[in-house]
Amino acid sequence: MPEIPVVHVITLALAIVLLWSLWLNVRLWWTGRRKLRDAASMLQGARVDRGLIAEQFAPFTKKFDELGWDLEEFKFLGRPVDGVQFQDDEVIIVEFKTGAAQLTPRQRNIKKLIAEGKVRFEEIRF
Repeated sequence: MPEIPVVHVITLALAIVLLWSLWLNVRLWWTGRRKLRDAASMLQGARVDRGLIAEQFAPFTKKFDELGWDLEEFKFLGRPVDGVQFQDDEVIIVEFKTGAAQLTPRQRNIKKLIAEGKVRFEEIRF
């Protein structure tokens, strides 16, 4: 049996250790990345939940009182807009937002349709 030089054995052992270390580091990085993504998702979910709760209580806030709207004439919808405020001289589509929240594409489209006057009253009889 031919004798293998010690340098080759040490080089092979170092290569195996380095590959094993690389595999462990990639595995840790991938797991950490998944945990970070899961944490970000949970945080976003908590923000959405907080916003949905805030929408339910918005008509009872000072801001709503400052607008001078009659609480009994506000009808909560939830989606795609939060509600409708009925006044004697106008009907107002209301969307509550907290923090830096933006309108969704569907809400922006509804706002555009209202601005263009593409709103109508439909009476349905049974």
